[in-house]
Amino acid sequence: MTERLTDAMRLLRRPRQRVPGDVRPEGAALPKPKRDEPQFVDPGVRDLTKRDYFAIVPRAVKKASNDHITNLAAALAYYAFLAIPSALLVVVGVFSLVASPADVNTLVDKLGTIMPAQATGLIRQSLTQLTQTQGAGIALIGVGGLLAVWSVGGAMQNVMWALNAAYDREETRGFVRRRLTAWAMVVFVFLAFVLSFGLLVLGPALSTWLGSALGAKSVVTIVWWAAQWPLLVVGLLLAFAGVLYLGPNVEHPRWRFLSFGAVVSLCIWLAASGAFAFYVSRFGSYNKTWGSLAAVVILLIWFWLTAVALLFGAELDAEAERSRELRRGEPVEIELQASSRS
Repeated sequence: MTERLTDAMRLLRRPRQRVPGDVRPEGAALPKPKRDEPQFVDPGVRDLTKRDYFAIVPRAVKKASNDHITNLAAALAYYAFLAIPSALLVVVGVFSLVASPADVNTLVDKLGTIMPAQATGLIRQSLTQLTQTQGAGIALIGVGGLLAVWSVGGAMQNVMWALNAAYDREETRGFVRRRLTAWAMVVFVFLAFVLSFGLLVLGPALSTWLGSALGAKSVVTIVWWAAQWPLLVVGLLLAFAGVLYLGPNVEHPRWRFLSFGAVVSLCIWLAASGAFAFYVSRFGSYNKTWGSLAAVVILLIWFWLTAVALLFGAELDAEAERSRELRRGEPVEIELQASSRS
């Protein structure tokens, strides 16, 4: 496992080299527009045909294999795990100031639908202890804030390097610009977390208050129960779309909130998280094998699944951009023509 992680870290830092005459990606033929198919000055998602999309997916799968995204995902999971403690200090500090033990149970019960039981048990125990300790929240916010600014930003920079693999680009942005971009990506993820946190923790209380004020408590409860999941998906989609847009060293022609890669990667992540949680709760034997370290192992695997979904979404977006450039009549058989952000 150590050798696999070392290889993945080397892939993150390795310059992207191209062999003369190499045509990337290998495998499925590029969907060159036929004579009877129109070309566009600035083609959008709707301008691509079914044939384009049917070619994008196999190209992305082949490219993902060539880029070793599973190894890259292992490195990202490692960096994310190192950054999580400092970020959790801030989150837990704020939560301990405003939450009660009942709020802890509500949050953990909701997280249990997409996270393994061992991970949610660790979160429940830690949050419960903090809500019962006075003054701990303020100290956690101060210390954790300083550590989080550096460590989470550094983790996002590694995400940027990994996303560049999908576009065959080297990271040429300067130190300041890389840091600013990394923090902007953190903001997208933070906004998604705030939305999710508000829905999972504050939503039930808000719906109860609103239902009592309107005199239709049962109706408001039903409406809220049905509406919270689409809103949660929108928040998660915001995080995926923001990271996939800002991370690569590529000048995208336009902002696309509903990019092909963001939607597919979110669907893969939701399915993989649910399947993994079901496996751990029904068939897994992590507690017997790892004992008290089971929660750490499960969390690392979950981070790895998240990174794989994100990187495959980047591969899809890169191949979709290739198809759009083909629609503009540009020579993208070897590499994308979009300029770098440096």
